[in-house]
Amino acid sequence: MSDEPQFPPIPSIGEILDRKKQMVEAKFSVVKCKSCGAKKERPFQEGDYVFKKLSEENCDSCKKADIFIAEIFSEWKMPGKK
Repeated sequence: MSDEPQFPPIPSIGEILDRKKQMVEAKFSVVKCKSCGAKKERPFQEGDYVFKKLSEENCDSCKKADIFIAEIFSEWKMPGKK
């Protein structure tokens, strides 16, 4: 007879839920140029929404002021990890 395999202990649900409390949400906006199609990610700012035209900023590639917010997303990260 063969020995049954030994599996590692299953973490309790409490450990998994506590891990979520340690994580930090990082929000980002993706800015896109209508002229050249260049995309740039930047930290989310209060008042950002999808398709918002950003007349006060210029495109880094073509230097035109024809950019807008194309996407908004967030990531959950552990503090101290990059």
